[in-house]
Amino acid sequence: MKLQLFLIYIILSFSTNTWADKGYTIILPNHPVPTEGHLKQGSHTSPSGQTFTLNSVYYMKNGKPWYPVSGEMHYPRVPRDEWEESLLKMKASGVTVIATYVFWNIHEEAEGQYDWKENKDLRRFIELCRKHDLHVWLRIGPWCHGEARYGGFPDWLVSIEGGTRKDNPVYLKYVQRFFNEIGQQTKGLYFKDEGPIIGVQIENEYAFNNRSRLKHLLNLKRIAMEAGIDTPYYTATGWPQGDLKQTELIPVWGGYPEAPWDSRVTELPLSRNYLFGSWANDPAVGADLLGKQESATTQELQYPYSTAEMGGGNQITYHRRPIIASKDIVAQSYVKVGSGANMMGYYMYHGGSNPIGKYTTFQESRATKYPNDYPIISYDFYAPIREYGQLHESYHGLRVLHTFLNDFGASIAPTSPVFPAGNSSHPEDNETLRISVRSQENSGYIFINNYQRLLAMKEQKGICLCIQTLDGETLKFPSLDIASDEQLIMPFNMDIDGHRLKYATVQPFCILQNKVPTYVFFSHPNTISELSFSAETLKEVTLNGQRVDKTGNVYTLKCKSGQTQLIQLTATNEKQTNLLLLTEKQVSRSWKINQKGKDFLCITSSQLIPHLESLTIRNIDENQFEINIYPADGNWGVPNGLSVINERKGIFQNLRFETKAASLPVSFQEEKHPELHIPRTLLLPEDNRLENVPDSCPGPQYFVNFKPVPTSSYYTVKVPQLPSSLKKAYLMIDYTGDTGALYNKGTLLADDFYAGAPMIYDLGRKTPQHHSEYLFQVIPFSPEVNIYLDSSARKRLTLSLQGVHSVRIVPVYDMILTTVN
Repeated sequence: MKLQLFLIYIILSFSTNTWADKGYTIILPNHPVPTEGHLKQGSHTSPSGQTFTLNSVYYMKNGKPWYPVSGEMHYPRVPRDEWEESLLKMKASGVTVIATYVFWNIHEEAEGQYDWKENKDLRRFIELCRKHDLHVWLRIGPWCHGEARYGGFPDWLVSIEGGTRKDNPVYLKYVQRFFNEIGQQTKGLYFKDEGPIIGVQIENEYAFNNRSRLKHLLNLKRIAMEAGIDTPYYTATGWPQGDLKQTELIPVWGGYPEAPWDSRVTELPLSRNYLFGSWANDPAVGADLLGKQESATTQELQYPYSTAEMGGGNQITYHRRPIIASKDIVAQSYVKVGSGANMMGYYMYHGGSNPIGKYTTFQESRATKYPNDYPIISYDFYAPIREYGQLHESYHGLRVLHTFLNDFGASIAPTSPVFPAGNSSHPEDNETLRISVRSQENSGYIFINNYQRLLAMKEQKGICLCIQTLDGETLKFPSLDIASDEQLIMPFNMDIDGHRLKYATVQPFCILQNKVPTYVFFSHPNTISELSFSAETLKEVTLNGQRVDKTGNVYTLKCKSGQTQLIQLTATNEKQTNLLLLTEKQVSRSWKINQKGKDFLCITSSQLIPHLESLTIRNIDENQFEINIYPADGNWGVPNGLSVINERKGIFQNLRFETKAASLPVSFQEEKHPELHIPRTLLLPEDNRLENVPDSCPGPQYFVNFKPVPTSSYYTVKVPQLPSSLKKAYLMIDYTGDTGALYNKGTLLADDFYAGAPMIYDLGRKTPQHHSEYLFQVIPFSPEVNIYLDSSARKRLTLSLQGVHSVRIVPVYDMILTTVN
């Protein structure tokens, strides 16, 4: 075996001599057989006989390979009446597991007084997950971090005798009490009881690479299980260092597009998260608290390579305010999958708003002895679903990847990565192809990434790829051009409903599992669209209704770029299978939905929120709707009185309709007497974040209960009552300055650290004391304050007067579409 691996290494090394000529030969190795039965987890069988298990390479659901996609949402940071819609949005983007912290200080702010009501109702949140067939991964701490005050520890706990986060009997006594409370709140909701909770994370960012620290984590696991917190999977973050020989905790990893917690206020070095490779961790994660970390590798892991904190974005800090683009997020996800990750977990997937407690605020700040100052309320995170439920462009790119992982995950999970020698190994390299292959026996997927954050990548032209399989077959792809900033996944020897797709230069997206199944692929704009099928099981192949001739024992289809194509396969037993080829633009706005047991593909520039028996179509600032649906045999109902155009366009059913536009006038003017807005009584607890801060980086200078700040500018903003037809409308305040803070009757509602974009507030979130007039405070930016701003934001600051430039209200239009029997 060692000799065989050595020969493979030699061959790979020699094959890379052709890389300068754009020739890439990948020789598939024999990957080791996964190890089973060595990991000590919790109850993995439900009363109905369902199972969740794992081996050393991948997770399994009912004995079959399973690829989980986890997204983090914190229930206390999202209003309770928005939970269900938020979960449906996450599910619509391919998230199958909801991860959430259980912040101790949210539930036991005063010692011995627990609160699990309203926005803190953990049980209700999990029940909604169960209602919509979403699994749950609880991150119970007891220390969570999550940019929360004292990492989620209550103030009264921080200074207990003997200290925290170690085997201090006093501390463990309180932990036991807290875990018992969680166990009571979640009783009957575990997988062992047919519930949705399948995983638990113990602690966070805790080194367990020595005996005493590992013992502490295992004690926490024991206390959790004794409290009834019994799940198929137990994880711990793999950063900083962890003992990778232990068998009780699955290490999970992460990687972010930026590091706003970094103490530097300059442009950071380029990130290696956009390179394929065997490293598991991002050394920048947690560097503010943990310092420089050693690199960990996925080689010889005895657990599935799992992520829990792939940055769904980044939460900006006061001293560091990068702008996170969609590709910054999406590209590194492609890279992690191509590098062998078998669970994609995102932090955060849904942004939110920090609650304000009875005694303190909950955000992390320098006043709580952390190196960073975060907004008091905003926890937007540039997440795929942002603070007020808006969709970041990354949501659509991730939905494409996740839909693929949902439908093809069983064939991906057992594969292992191959990184050809000569691959790009430095993030500064913008010329060398970035490539990985995941294979199992003779089949697999080629992953290509031609994106690097903050670096212009060169277009790759004339790329010739060859795959040499274990049985000696050589698969030659056509010459490819790969555009700058592109990511591609190309299958080889793929099973398509019993037929062998030898190779394809188009990317798989989803499977519509109807009476005649449809496999959906999409093309890339600069890449030839070609598919090659083995003819062994095929009687006939047609492309857009035209019969395709075979050459030898192969059907090769060369499809026109930039067009929708329909391929129909007829098997030798007359069974029909369809392949639908979309464009990259189409797939970026494509949604796979299921209504009344039938799969549909919907293509629309609107947002879709699928419910159990209906479909919400949402437009932002646009009252006209259009949607294309495949297959075109659905009977769709629209609200009474709505004029709708329903016609056939090629293979799609095309629906067009519009609703009445809303008039939402808004006015603002400078407020010369801000002292009139000082509340007569303090409605919220004061925060202590302004104590002992340096002049060079003083942190945000606004307050929870309004009080004027010298040199600031103030504006009254008057808004109309929202019509009953609108559930949401976004107040957008375009300003320049250091920070913006929005008040209602002297109470802080929302805040913003200026990074170049307007501040947004959802007018649908009415507080009990809500009325139509707000006060907006702009604290001016001082050039002497030492912070990092993206160059575009800094340029705008220097070119415009600081203050409010415009205010508008953006209506959110919802329409309900239903399937009619």
